[in-house]
Amino acid sequence: MTKKAKNDLETLEPVHLAPETVPAPIADHAKVNKSEEIRLEARRILDAGGNPRPRDIIEALKSRGIEVVSPQVSQILGTLGVERRPRKKKSVAVSRPPRAATALTTSSDDAFTLTDLIAAKKFVEMIGSPRRAMSLLDALDKLS
Repeated sequence: MTKKAKNDLETLEPVHLAPETVPAPIADHAKVNKSEEIRLEARRILDAGGNPRPRDIIEALKSRGIEVVSPQVSQILGTLGVERRPRKKKSVAVSRPPRAATALTTSSDDAFTLTDLIAAKKFVEMIGSPRRAMSLLDALDKLS
């Protein structure tokens, strides 16, 4: 910085703010430790036999005028040892061939037992899909 710039800075007069725009001293503000409030709320939920979830804690603290965000709550819950809920596995849509109305009949020659159904299920699992199992059985039927 040049000497002229330093002199210019020294000659500036302080700016006076109106009393209502001056922030209050820190001692006048109620100090809130958000992390501790999150811990207290989580312990309260745990003591009640519940599972503390970030959205529940955020809602409870918001009603008391304390603003917190989900990542903050999740991180503090992790330090408390609260495990996250496992995500639900996405179900995979399996296109199945239409079922025949006579698949489970009561006649003795076409009747299936529970053992037959379990064996068929294991066969389908081994092959990989019901559609592929059906095509293999059709091919086997054509060979006989």
